[in-house]
Amino acid sequence: MRTFSLFSATCVVVLLIAAMDADAQTLYRYTDPSGRVVYTDRPPLPSDQAKDVQMKQAGGNFIETDKMTAATRQAAERFPVTLYAFPCGEACESAEALLQKRGIPYSYVDIQTADGDSKLKKLTGKSVVPALQVGTDYISGFNEGTWNTKLNNGGYAEDAGVRTKSMYTKQAASQVQASAEPTDENGDTTLRRAQ
Repeated sequence: MRTFSLFSATCVVVLLIAAMDADAQTLYRYTDPSGRVVYTDRPPLPSDQAKDVQMKQAGGNFIETDKMTAATRQAAERFPVTLYAFPCGEACESAEALLQKRGIPYSYVDIQTADGDSKLKKLTGKSVVPALQVGTDYISGFNEGTWNTKLNNGGYAEDAGVRTKSMYTKQAASQVQASAEPTDENGDTTLRRAQ
């Protein structure tokens, strides 16, 4: 009877170890005598005359769930997008909505802060919002066609697949302190930050 209990306990322990090991599997990499690199889940035998034996731990199988495509990731690395804005109303909301609709990954700079305003002035020489920076290029004022062209030139797809959860530019209209100028010299919708 004791033998059966000991045997049962041993089986349970072996099964638990096997279950834990299923997620992290050991792989072996070595070079055989003919110079070929071999990958296997079994250690090489002494008769294999293996050189440069390496043990590696491999995690369990998984499926990539990142919504950012490789093309979008490459565009974001080469031409990062920055939106300069504040809760200025329709122009800033439309600019941000375009980025969200296209799924463009972007960073946001609030020009209501001294740091944000100085960054925008350094980039464009003025405090006109919304402003879009794609890589080293920028556009002041919102014009959907112009912004789409700039994003397309940066390598961003029409639907880049990245969705953000927050809207930076939406606030109650009573909190917005800006002097509206319907258009700039190019006919783009712009707003200047109130000084």
